[in-house]
Amino acid sequence: MTYAGRLRAVAQVVVLAFLVCCVPSEAQTVKKLIPTEVRPPGLDLSDLQGKAHRLADYKGKVVLVNFWATWCEPCREEMPSMQTLYRRFGSTSGGDLVVLAVNHGENAPRIEQFLRQQPLDFPVLLDGFSEVWRAWKPGFLPTSYLIGRDGRVRYQARGEIDWAGKEAEAIVRKLLAERS
Repeated sequence: MTYAGRLRAVAQVVVLAFLVCCVPSEAQTVKKLIPTEVRPPGLDLSDLQGKAHRLADYKGKVVLVNFWATWCEPCREEMPSMQTLYRRFGSTSGGDLVVLAVNHGENAPRIEQFLRQQPLDFPVLLDGFSEVWRAWKPGFLPTSYLIGRDGRVRYQARGEIDWAGKEAEAIVRKLLAERS
């Protein structure tokens, strides 16, 4: 096989991997919060400032774990509504909602460039080697998990969600009203 042929074959494999990993089929794309009841895998990552964030540290709070990347258009489109939700119910408003945005496989300079255009008040965590991605197995981007005060995943969202919308707000309010 010629060099050009090998290069073409590698490019086809990369495109296929992208489509399988990051572009959900219509059947996979739910775009709403689906109730579930599972124990989440561990999460122990640092943010852009080097501060460690462990899921266990947030027991008793409602936690939104969002897997995203700067190159993912639906991820970027979802961030402003996530920011709105966090400002309504998160620590900036004295609430008990924690948002952890787990970046999938990108380096800090690329993420920081994105954040200069789209500032976020919640932590952006670095999963540069995709260890948390492999443990959680979200499948594609964006994927989010809402964890109740009891530490269990209560809802999962595959695809872009309007976090500032009525449905998401009602679910978050319900989880915040529960006691662990």
